[in-house]
Amino acid sequence: MEEAGVEEAKVLAELREALREDFTYSSGRILGSMCTKPHRLAKMVFCRYLEKNLGDPGLFKATARLEREAVAMLAKLLSCPSDAGFIVSGGSEANLLALWSAREGTGRRKVVAPATAHASIARAASVLKMELVEAPVNEEDVVDVGAVERLVDEDVAAVVGVAGSTSLGSVDPIAELSEVALRCGARLHVDAAFGGLVLPFLRELGYPVPDFDFKLPGVSSMTVDPHKMGMAPIPAGGILFRSWSLLEPLAAHLPYLSGGPATLFTVTGTRPGASALAVWALFKHLGRQGYRRVVARCMELTELLASEVERLPGARLVRRPVMNVVGIAFEGLPAERVASKLRELGWAVSTVRGFVRVVVMPHVKLSHVSLFLRDLRTVLRELHGHYSR
Repeated sequence: MEEAGVEEAKVLAELREALREDFTYSSGRILGSMCTKPHRLAKMVFCRYLEKNLGDPGLFKATARLEREAVAMLAKLLSCPSDAGFIVSGGSEANLLALWSAREGTGRRKVVAPATAHASIARAASVLKMELVEAPVNEEDVVDVGAVERLVDEDVAAVVGVAGSTSLGSVDPIAELSEVALRCGARLHVDAAFGGLVLPFLRELGYPVPDFDFKLPGVSSMTVDPHKMGMAPIPAGGILFRSWSLLEPLAAHLPYLSGGPATLFTVTGTRPGASALAVWALFKHLGRQGYRRVVARCMELTELLASEVERLPGARLVRRPVMNVVGIAFEGLPAERVASKLRELGWAVSTVRGFVRVVVMPHVKLSHVSLFLRDLRTVLRELHGHYSR
């Protein structure tokens, strides 16, 4: 920090220039992210109420009450019988809270999770000094329940199932995992960070969606991120628990707060109330009907992209899309080489286990999909010519 400050206009100009390097969601060029451009209403609410701090709920009683309402709306969507949960920093904190609760509540020290589990599961296990036991998945990214059963023992605190895997959007057989967890006395945590705000609406649209939420008696907790398909500004993750009793071991009683003594349960103390208010506003404004429209549009583009990929010489789908995630593999070509060429053409795509992953989020339009397919055809022609020489 310099001794003398700089005029506001100059700071803003310098910032604008520096940020030219960044991708933008509005460009439609970001095709490898599970986040998206925040909804305009959410942006307005978030910016208007930046000073709200849920770490001191006595000062911001209305904000704390509206967070409870937002969590209750999320709970109702996912068949949760309580409003036990919070709007947190993201799926990583939500997963940590779930495993922390499982460890403290059971006195056990192991976690069994599929190989497709998000990296935050391994990180949470490490922080909590829990042993992570990885269960294999099949070629469609779905966990082998038989393997989970063989890996479970009397020291397993939590079994993790994924409802919307990072790589392909696949959904584990949560109903079967629920039975496994009930038999062994473990908590079943469902990481639906991505799928939690997709799958309920897919079901309402008539897509075949297996049970994955709190309808299943073994499900103890669930991660679901409004800052993904919920279109809320970052940070806005979500954590739900079947009952408030599961949160009791995480309670921290703080007597020194300006708004009076309070009990907090999240990892962070200071917590942006603006995030919870933006989620509340979005859920009230869009409702289930609005989110169904968003999901339907994303799936329409997803199915178009998948159909066109099937017609591309040298390309194939890793699996039929379960939700708005498409995995593309290539005959005789390294996926990272294809991705590198696409990045040179201005596309932000990701690679996972030997294929290119495209996530069709709400900011993606038909024109973006068409341009991407055009460039993918060009790249494949060029690389196939190179690799065939």
